[in-house]
Parts: sequence; C-alpha cells; structure tokens
Amino acid sequence: MGVTRYRSIEEMPRPWRKPDDPENLRLVARMLAFYRSLTRDVPRRTGVRRFKTIEQANADRGDPYRR
Repeated sequence: MGVTRYRSIEEMPRPWRKPDDPENLRLVARMLAFYRSLTRDVPRRTGVRRFKTIEQANADRGDPYRR
C-alpha cells in the first residue's frame, strides 16, 4: 500500500465521517465485538515478561514467522 504525502492540511481529503458523530462510538464497539469473536479461542497470557534479547522475546511469543 502506497503512502501519500501532503504538503499542507488543505491538500488532504476530508474525513469520511465527522469526528463528533455519535455513531462513531457504536461502530468502534461493533469492531471490537467482531475482533473478540475472531480471537475468542486464542489463549492470552497476562503480565509483563522481560527478555535479554529480541530472539528470546520472539521465541517466547511462539510466532513461527519471526526468528
């Protein structure tokens, strides 16, 4: 995805929703509910863990795509 740079605020396109629209909060709640439904069965550990190296952190994360 490309990045568009603007020299001033006037060049930027207008937002598609008004910031004070009360529907915005309902939409965020719906997106969070959708996210929770997708990740309901994913185990999550809580708390803070410290690591000496980034490799140890990636190994603890269990992500096979990070090495």
